[in-house]
Amino acid sequence: MKKLIVIFLLLGSSVGFTASVTDLSAKWICTTNASTSDAAADKAADDKMANTQGSAAQSFAFAAQNCRDCTKITCEAKD
Repeated sequence: MKKLIVIFLLLGSSVGFTASVTDLSAKWICTTNASTSDAAADKAADDKMANTQGSAAQSFAFAAQNCRDCTKITCEAKD
């Protein structure tokens, strides 16, 4: 009986701690670790990538499209 009560208490306490939901539709910025380029188009893309918020999918797709020699894409949700 004690085990049953303990189980109910544990289950009840875990329900009270729900994780917040991350909005994937807006306010995301994705950047790459690509090397610095001298090309004007690459510089413009890097600047746009670092300063334009969009959905997670759009921001990641833009970063992947402008990856050049990158090995990492980092995405962050902005407040």
